[in-house]
Amino acid sequence: MALQKLRSPKIRRLSVVDQVSDSIKQSLLDQVWKEGDKLPSEGELAEYYGVNRLSVRMALQKLSTLGLIETRVGEGSFVAHFSVQPIFSELAPLYDNKEGRRDVEQLRNLLEGECTNIAIISSTEEDRQKLKDRLDEYNRLEAIYNDDIENQQKLHDVVQADFAFHYEIICMSHNKLYMDIYMMVQQLISSHIRHLIYTRVHRRKAAGLSLGSMDAITEASHEAIYQSIINGDAEAARNAREQILGIVPAHGLDYFEDYVDPKDIHL
Repeated sequence: MALQKLRSPKIRRLSVVDQVSDSIKQSLLDQVWKEGDKLPSEGELAEYYGVNRLSVRMALQKLSTLGLIETRVGEGSFVAHFSVQPIFSELAPLYDNKEGRRDVEQLRNLLEGECTNIAIISSTEEDRQKLKDRLDEYNRLEAIYNDDIENQQKLHDVVQADFAFHYEIICMSHNKLYMDIYMMVQQLISSHIRHLIYTRVHRRKAAGLSLGSMDAITEASHEAIYQSIINGDAEAARNAREQILGIVPAHGLDYFEDYVDPKDIHL
């Protein structure tokens, strides 16, 4: 067979440093060492892998750069708490615009919608009680914020409670990947929630409407999602979620330049 007819294989030429770092990385993934555990010394690792200490040191530096381990002077190397959340937090300002918020809205609708459907089908009594606790806390903090809408700490508190409620729905899916993805973009979602709450409450104030009526917008919608999960009503959950996210304008207060009422679309 002519060599020209052979598919060119992908040959990986790994350096000693890469091989050592990859091996240690796999051990971390396999949880041979867990978060907070101290790794063997450079000398012990060098003897185990049959390489020099410089190669081990460089491999550990590579893992440290990735955020997988941390090296403490005079103590050694330890398994770090790894999270990509700080990376996404740095990206949050890039989504603080009309197009970016729409992207976050679509992501939330996708994840929260899927997890709500799973929760309706398979949530446990314990799951539902946790969600009820989150709902009660959100309602409490939302009422406090309505009494002092210029207070940034109270706004922060209600945003955190709002996020916690929706994250609890994600947890009800019992899908670790869904939970990890949601937490990765926590800052983006929290910024989206903050924008919705702040914009809506100030629109009501500008329109001379009672801020207590905010209950009819956000609290009732969160309550509707909770009740829809209890009652097994996916359609009601979707309607409430779309109102919360602003996909469907809530009580006429969400006016988007490009909003088109689905009833006005003729196919």
